[in-house]
Amino acid sequence: MGALSLWQDGTIIVHTIRRGQFMKSIKPPCESSLPATVSNLAVGLEGQIIVQTTVDKFALHLYSVNGKHLSSVPLEEQVTVLCVTEEFVVLGTMQCSLQILDLQSLQAAVLPMPMKVPVHSVSVTKEKSHILVGLEDGKLIVVGAGQPSEVNGDRPLLVVR
Repeated sequence: MGALSLWQDGTIIVHTIRRGQFMKSIKPPCESSLPATVSNLAVGLEGQIIVQTTVDKFALHLYSVNGKHLSSVPLEEQVTVLCVTEEFVVLGTMQCSLQILDLQSLQAAVLPMPMKVPVHSVSVTKEKSHILVGLEDGKLIVVGAGQPSEVNGDRPLLVVR
């Protein structure tokens, strides 16, 4: 995978990392005649590209490492931040929720978690045992895996079955 940049019309441009040379461009699907606005962009560990666009409504799009469009889903909420793990996309929203989606289908892996204020940052710990959620009011929420009795660090987070 290369480095990514955005053009004004919402086109994602993929460059080589070493020299910054153009490799390919990706145009997110858009039902409107207006260009899509890319609000968020993330790259998975295997080179998947996850893009949140806005035209009339919000949508999330998944592309392969080769730039092939794999799936799209409409979103009810405005995404403020994206974080990608091996199997999941973790979203924080302006409407105060934390969402965990399956990376391949972009469908909800668990029910959205209310946060009471907009989410400004999300990060998954190296051990995948916790999600760190930074909120608009400056608070940091730590979300653990499983039931309280199961959250002991032995069980990785985001192993949703």
